Amino acid sequence: VTDAQGNGVPFATITETGTKNVVVADANGNYQIRITGNNGLSITATGYSPASATIVGNTAITSMERSAGELEEVVVTGLGIQRQKKDLGYSTSQVKSAELIQSAPVNVANGLQGKVSGLNITSTNNGVFEDVKINLRGIRSLTGNNNPMLLLDGVQTDLNFLSSINPQDIQDVTIIKGANGAGIYGPDARNGVIVVTTKRGGNKSQPVVTLSRTTQFSSISFFPKFQNQFGSGDPSGYIPYENWSWGPAFDGSMVELGSPLNNGTQQMVPYVPNNSRKEFFNTGVTNQTDVSMGAKEFYLSFQDANIQGIVPDDRNRRTSIRLNSDKTYGKFKAAIGINYIQQNFNVFDDAAMGTYNANNNVGLNDGLLNLIFNTPAHVPITSYKNITSN
Repeated sequence: VTDAQGNGVPFATITETGTKNVVVADANGNYQIRITGNNGLSITATGYSPASATIVGNTAITSMERSAGELEEVVVTGLGIQRQKKDLGYSTSQVKSAELIQSAPVNVANGLQGKVSGLNITSTNNGVFEDVKINLRGIRSLTGNNNPMLLLDGVQTDLNFLSSINPQDIQDVTIIKGANGAGIYGPDARNGVIVVTTKRGGNKSQPVVTLSRTTQFSSISFFPKFQNQFGSGDPSGYIPYENWSWGPAFDGSMVELGSPLNNGTQQMVPYVPNNSRKEFFNTGVTNQTDVSMGAKEFYLSFQDANIQGIVPDDRNRRTSIRLNSDKTYGKFKAAIGINYIQQNFNVFDDAAMGTYNANNNVGLNDGLLNLIFNTPAHVPITSYKNITSN
């Protein structure tokens, strides 16, 4: 089966006219069919006008013409029924797999940023988890829940799970905007619905193996303007253990830093500003390795995402395995989907630091960033990254 240019038409359907004898051509348009009479062949393919062929000997070569019509965009509704988009009574948008993974995102939420009008995705944590806040068409409640509903392969799932799904496993994402989704999914969908459909293999009998690896780097884009004229203390004078930066102006002299150590010695540092508040943070590195195999009615994937954060020693390693398979028996279809995700992480605990400082009557309990930025400019913060060797 070829087109007007002589190229093979992949996966065309060939039927012995007037019978149920059907075969499917391969990716090059080649096929074999055993017929019982001289009925001829009827041939169809997506995007082409139907054609017929008369058998001469053991060969039938057919040229197909492309259809002048356009394929209608379909949307999977809440009942799993495919409908033409123009026939729906509510606004939807769809993001295909190729568009979703174009920038190699770590999670699905980041892959959707800027892809759908009215979908607002805001990063709330640029650490190793990259947490996001999602709302559709603005904030609807000042005190209530503004999160849209997440449906993963037809199953309602917590919205936070979106950041754990391997983007390479996604077939498409359909966004149902506004409160119209409540008519399909109930009141939990009043803020809109995010319908995620994962890959389930294809119609090809030959397996297709995909391997990819990406590396991304991240860093702090800008810092606040720091005060680099005065050091520790208050208007009364220099205080070596105080984080207030209202003390004397920097003059380059050697000054005490902190209280005496347990061995009785006293730390001494130059009373000059340094750049360690900016140098404290690392360049974050994210390495993603993806392997997948798709065959007829079968899909298997593996992902290893290793994330090193901008905060020293912050890391998160996510390993996921997905198996999707389905089988059609006449009018009945059986499907199974298994997804295993393991995350091993180590992050700085802001809450524990705040509790420790409060118990020791120490201020600055609003997290690591607050503590670093409020440290006086002459304190060599980077030298304390390894307290056992300094």
